[in-house]
Parts: sequence; C-alpha cells; structure tokens
Amino acid sequence: MKHYHSLACVITALPLLFACQKNEGEINRKEHEPNEPITLTSFSPHEGGAKDKILLDGENFGSDASKIEVYFNNTQAAVVSSSGDRIYAIVPRLPGENPAIKVVIGEQSATYEETFTYTAQAQVTTVTGTGDREFVPGTLDQAHVCAKYLELDAEGNLFMTWRDGTGDSKFGVGRISEAENLVTSMYLAKEKPYPYANGITVDRATGMMTVSHESVVEVFFSFDPIEGWYPRQRNASFASAHGIPTGDQYMNFISFSPYDGYLYTRSRDGSVVKIHPDTYEATVVHKGSKDADSKWPYGSQYGQGVNPKKPWELWMTLHSNASPNEFKQGLMVLDLRPEHIDEGFKRVNATGGSGHRDGPLEDAVFNYPKDIKFDNDGNMFVADYGNHCIRMVSADGIVTTVAGQPGVAGYRDGGPIESMFNNPWGVAVNEQGDIYIADYGNSRIRKLIIE
Repeated sequence: MKHYHSLACVITALPLLFACQKNEGEINRKEHEPNEPITLTSFSPHEGGAKDKILLDGENFGSDASKIEVYFNNTQAAVVSSSGDRIYAIVPRLPGENPAIKVVIGEQSATYEETFTYTAQAQVTTVTGTGDREFVPGTLDQAHVCAKYLELDAEGNLFMTWRDGTGDSKFGVGRISEAENLVTSMYLAKEKPYPYANGITVDRATGMMTVSHESVVEVFFSFDPIEGWYPRQRNASFASAHGIPTGDQYMNFISFSPYDGYLYTRSRDGSVVKIHPDTYEATVVHKGSKDADSKWPYGSQYGQGVNPKKPWELWMTLHSNASPNEFKQGLMVLDLRPEHIDEGFKRVNATGGSGHRDGPLEDAVFNYPKDIKFDNDGNMFVADYGNHCIRMVSADGIVTTVAGQPGVAGYRDGGPIESMFNNPWGVAVNEQGDIYIADYGNSRIRKLIIE
C-alpha cells in the first residue's frame, strides 16, 4: 500500500510540476516595450567577415527574434535569437566599409556608436579554359574558351559570347554548366556572324537570354531555354523612323530591366532604344547627339547593366572614343523613370583618364573599364581591363579592388592579393553573389567568391 500511495503522490504532483515549469518559461520570456527606448551598450566581436557570429548587447530587445531586424549599413543580417538583452546574429555579406550596426524593432531603432570592422575574404579559382583561344567544347577541365562577355540565369547556367577566337569558331555564343561539368556551343561562325554578339542579358524570371546584333538597330536574337536555347532572330518594329545615323548603329549591348519589363539598348551616337520583349515594338527614348553639350554622350560602350535594387537605373561604361572628354573611361548612369529620363546620362566616378584609385565612387579612377554586373544587394562589379583586376562599387558607393594586382598582368588563382588576371573583360554574378570573370587575356573563365 505504501508503494501505491507514493505513486499516487507523484501522479498528483505532475500537473503542479508542469505548471511551475510553464510559469518559469513565461517569466523568463521578455517582451519588447514599445513605449520604452531601445538601449545599446556593446557588441562582440568588433571585426570579422560574412557568416561570423556576433552578439549585440543592450536592453528592451524582447525575446521574439522574428520581430527584430539588424542592419550592417543597409544590409540586413540574420537574427538567430534574443534573450531580451542580447541578440545573436550573423554578419551579412559585403555590407560596405566600416558598417554601422542598427537594431530595428517595430517603429523603434537604435544604432551603435562604434562601427564594425568588416574584412572581406576572397578566393579566385579557374572554372574552365586552357589558355588556347580556339573554342573547343567539352568537360570543364578540357574545354577551350575565349569569352568576352558573360551572364547567368537563375539556374546557374553561365552564358558567354566571343568574336575574336580562332579557327572555324572565331565568333560564337556558348554555355557553361558547373553542375553538368560541361561547356557547349549555342552558335558558332567562322566569318560574317549573325548574331554579332557582345553583351548578354537574361530575364531571370523566364530564363530568356537575349543578345544584340550590334550593327543593325532592328535586329536582336533570343535564346529560349524551353527550345534548348536555339537562336531566334527577332526584328524590332519602330512606329516611325528611329533616326540613328548609319555610321553609328552599333548596338553593342542589350539589357532587360525588371523596372518595366523592357529590353534597353544604346547606339554609339548615344540614342537609347527600348524594346518590348514579346511584341518587339521599339521606341527611341533618348535621341543621341555628337554635340558637345549633349546629355547623351557619344562613343562606344564596353559594358551595360541594370541595378536590381534600383531597376530603373541603366549603367554603362564608355571607352576612349567618348565625347565630350569628361565621359571617357567612366561609369555612367541613366534614370529610366519618366520624370528623370530627360536629365540624361550622368558620370558618377572621377574624370582624369586611365589610372587606379579606390575610395568613394566620385573619387575613383579606372583604366578601360569593360563589363559591369550587379549582385542582388546592389553591389556592382567592374572588369577593370587596363588594371588587370576586379573592382567592386558597394551599394553605398565605395570602390575597392577585390581581386587582382592593379597594373600587373598574369595568371594565378588564390586570395585577393596573390590572384592575377590578364585583361579581364566580362563579369557575371549568380544568385549567391559569386562573381564569374571572362579573363580574356588568359582565355579562361575564373570564379571569385567573396565573403
């Protein structure tokens, strides 16, 4: 009987025990008080890189991590947990130089007085190519490439174009798949190529790839993944004469803008044309001019891209034949929004010709900048051809050299200091932020991972 009496006591006590545990959990759970300020005291560590753990100390955080947002400059960090007076978060990728850490809870926010020292870790590897310029399809370790321009779709297919190869494949469009360990051709020509492809654009929602003809305003080519990327000629239709001079009908690039769903291309005289990707209706939205006071600079361009964080921004690089002189070898941006488009192209980096200088974008100098592409956070990557390196323009406008040795040509994989390039020409960025580089002088495709 004594045994059963003890068991009954235990059974009777269980609800009380669980109730005590529940009450203790409720007591330990801290709620954010919206009428009280957020107080910040300190954080640790004070320096690090992407994916590092960081502890943020303060008061009135609350313990519901889903209601807490943490930003390093404008880049949001992942919040793992909160005890109410300590937040456990993960340092985000590429937040900018010396980022300020801000905590946002509901309508309240607070920023630590001390900034975080962010150190980017970069590594360059070779994806494919042997140094031989004659295109040869095959596995990544055996294929030959001589790509100039690159672009990626959302599935990780890397597309490339070239026009200065050798043999029977002097001109072409190809595809690289790391997942399939394969390099394949999509179009090859020995001479008189159609398409005469330079820049590439991809609508990442549909996977549709488009390249320009280059020297015929009305013609461009599309490659639909549903059709196995079979090349299709498309003819743009203008409601009235476009008026672009015959000698300046070099449409080197075409870019898809998610801002309005149109394709945008620019001629050498500075005219900008938008094309509907389904109906092919075309409109000149900017009239070019060789006049010195023109807002649409004359000259050949060697890069074009759209900022996904601000998809109304059309960016480009101009070469040494640009006029007026202040537009040479610079980064230009055009605001496509109707209320701003008549303001014309604006140069955003320093003038002064060829050189290498990092720092704020307005002070930065490049040396024959070629292709430009953005990651999903709005960081822009520039193939700085003449400096043999890759530059990054952060979303907050700071230019850094992320790989390569400025002014020194070579071929070497490794970290940001020891890696070497030879006239890098094209760049592309995947959904994870990895950068692919058409290392033109080395006839190889390289990959740069920054964390």
